[in-house]
Amino acid sequence: MKTIVHTTQAVYRQLINTVSRPGHTEIITEEVKNYSDFSDAALLISMTLFDNEISFFSCDKTMQKELKVLTGGIPNKDYTTADFIVSKEADLKEEYFTEVMHGVLISPEKSATLIIEANSIGEGNEYRLSGPGIKNTTDVKLSLDSRWIELRNDICKEYPLGIDLILTDKNNNVVMIPRTSKVEVL
Repeated sequence: MKTIVHTTQAVYRQLINTVSRPGHTEIITEEVKNYSDFSDAALLISMTLFDNEISFFSCDKTMQKELKVLTGGIPNKDYTTADFIVSKEADLKEEYFTEVMHGVLISPEKSATLIIEANSIGEGNEYRLSGPGIKNTTDVKLSLDSRWIELRNDICKEYPLGIDLILTDKNNNVVMIPRTSKVEVL
């Protein structure tokens, strides 16, 4: 019998693989009852990372309710103090990059992680990643508009400060762009 614990353990292993290999695409094959408009990947990643000590922001009310019930996470009405922001690509705002927690030098871990459901991973604009976990460079195609990546780059230029991005799509693909990676728009 497979429980939600087994499911989130499998997703966790895939997340570790994407964190250690930025730009590498994983496909989450696990399934979950999902009542939101988000992909199973976005919901499962949130279920894996959230607990009753984190706060999250989502402008999607259905996803917000689902995450509160499934994870015990604290819905935050103020995205500027949320640990996680869960958003669709179409709902992104510049403020989600510029006004969220970026950490402080004494506590760089106090920064936000954005879980963004992009329209597509594998199609669209091409980006070149380099940095820790990448031998030379790796290229990834994302539907994500280059202005979001440029905002992210501006925020992450003073490492260890910055934000991390976890990108998913409707096909349950997952790509991680940590604050340690340099990202070029090709």
